[in-house]
Amino acid sequence: IAVVFIFVLAGLGLKTEEFKKAFQRIWFNLFVQCYNFFVVSAIVFGFSRLLYSTKALDLALANGMVICASLPITVNSVLVLTKSGGGDEAAAVFNAAFGNMTGVFLTPVLILGY
Repeated sequence: IAVVFIFVLAGLGLKTEEFKKAFQRIWFNLFVQCYNFFVVSAIVFGFSRLLYSTKALDLALANGMVICASLPITVNSVLVLTKSGGGDEAAAVFNAAFGNMTGVFLTPVLILGY
């Protein structure tokens, strides 16, 4: 419910045409989602296992790093960083909201997969 509420508040300041353009950029949206879920979590998994093998990290902390990296990005931070960087706000809001909705199903799969 909170994701939908934040999405609505963020979307009130944007034009419908901007959301339509952001939604139609399928390859860009697919790249963003794959990078956020698979690439980031895989890099953190490898790095945490490297640190665990050198005894620099405890196993619980290494597993916690992987769990945190498998979570979707937050809508608030995406919006703030995109606005401050002058980026495409409609694409950022769409990808953050879509990532949070798919993350409910994808995050447990990623965590169990690692």
